[in-house]
Amino acid sequence: VVGELGRASTVRAGTDATIIALAAMVPKAVAAAEVLAEEGISTEVIDLRTLVPLDVATIADSVARTGRAFTIEENPRLCGWGAEIASIIADECFWDLDGPVVRVTTPHAPLPAADELEDLAIPSVERVVATVRRQLD
Repeated sequence: VVGELGRASTVRAGTDATIIALAAMVPKAVAAAEVLAEEGISTEVIDLRTLVPLDVATIADSVARTGRAFTIEENPRLCGWGAEIASIIADECFWDLDGPVVRVTTPHAPLPAADELEDLAIPSVERVVATVRRQLD
């Protein structure tokens, strides 16, 4: 589904945490939210769709409601788009946060060429679930 350029999509509503994802990480975010829902954790999933322009309003509205924010990205932690999202959330939603913005990323190293190793480096549903669960405990 093609949406308006620069408008993020809330692909799953939730009340306990917000997971912000882009591209290939969106299905993993939705799958993680479904696992978390079985445990009683209601997770909102936002598909950014674009980074430029960035839909700050959708991000800020969601995080202000849930009080928790997680980014999932296929990038190293250093200088990834999640760092910019964390900065924006700190500026826009600081007093609404119940904990730090948490980034689920690849290791700070080049992605391996072997499929099996690449699969270990890229954030998995299991790693997202474990990270959210750990932060909400």
